[in-house]
Amino acid sequence: MPSALNYLIVHGCYGYPTENWFSWLQQQLEDDGGKVKVPQFPTPESQSFASWSRIAKCALSGWNPAETILIGHSVGSVFVLRLAEQATEPYKAVFAACPFAKPLGIPEFDPILPTFLEPPFDWARVKKGTQKIACFAGDNDPYVPLPYAREVADAVGAPLTVVEKGGHLNAAAGYTSFPAMFDAIRKASQ
Repeated sequence: MPSALNYLIVHGCYGYPTENWFSWLQQQLEDDGGKVKVPQFPTPESQSFASWSRIAKCALSGWNPAETILIGHSVGSVFVLRLAEQATEPYKAVFAACPFAKPLGIPEFDPILPTFLEPPFDWARVKKGTQKIACFAGDNDPYVPLPYAREVADAVGAPLTVVEKGGHLNAAAGYTSFPAMFDAIRKASQ
């Protein structure tokens, strides 16, 4: 793997940088010589696409998009897909765990999601904004139904890895490490 690669890992709603598999993945990528940033994004208070964009812009500053891989979980996936949509130069890759592109129908989440979901995605621009996209989803996700993730993967023509009994691919579902994601990132990094 080229050591010049940069990685931005984005958590989801009510999330934080050291939960789930993020620290584990950061360590794997750093062990391979990568530069990894896992910022804290405001959530649920002050959660908006604009507030997250300011933090991401700072984190990505000085990084060449062609040498940068974006990794998101849940609304973090929605966010990194938006970054690809808005890119003036394509990113090397986008990895989206539990992505979605419409409200989830969950009162705890839907009120803090509109700025990420509206306007509707321009999927052609998303594809143009990255050299590769890969999606992951649990077949029994209690938050993001599998058809929602499949809809995103189909819209961008990306492979969807469906994890049997993977839940929300978070610590509650046993995901404090995520070897399948790491392996996919390594392949895309070569």
